[in-house]
Amino acid sequence: MFDEALYGVNNIECKTLYAAGSRAPVLFLHGYSFTGTTWVEAGIAGPIAEAGYRVAMPDMPYGRRTECTKHTRDTMINVKAARRIVERFLGGTPFIVGASLGGRIALYYAAIHGTRGLLLASPALKSEDPVWSLLGKINAPALIVRGSRDFIPVRVHRRLADRLGAELVVYEGAGHAMYLDMPGRFVADLRRFLEGRE
Repeated sequence: MFDEALYGVNNIECKTLYAAGSRAPVLFLHGYSFTGTTWVEAGIAGPIAEAGYRVAMPDMPYGRRTECTKHTRDTMINVKAARRIVERFLGGTPFIVGASLGGRIALYYAAIHGTRGLLLASPALKSEDPVWSLLGKINAPALIVRGSRDFIPVRVHRRLADRLGAELVVYEGAGHAMYLDMPGRFVADLRRFLEGRE
């Protein structure tokens, strides 16, 4: 179902999985300890691609386990990597699904380049993160999901939800990677989010 290709940014080469579709583009950004393939293995990207969306699941330079020739957590390099993926494999303004550190990069991307909508799975933010000052530039619907056993303080996500005008949904019994603990529920929430705003 998915094709594989390489992309480059700042002399860093990484791989991405992608699938063409006739519906809106969706960019999946994984967490720090995961890879683009995680979205496929968890059974999340497949149903979205099957529903006709154009999807891309890149390995990102910030990921410690990704197949990139170099790793960096530099925010702007990772935003540039996401932009390269959108331009080359998706086109247009994408929906962004960002998990943990990928959620943080998604916020920066949305503030700089725009987005159709954000589904943030326990975005990894600190109270002093510079991205807070950029949230006013984001004019898109957002949904934040987290597990009840998440290690990120709930007050952080409540503050983010308030700033974005987003709904905050808690998966009872799930941990930080709630999309792995409850993939079926996550896919259902993602599909409702996309279809309601496409």
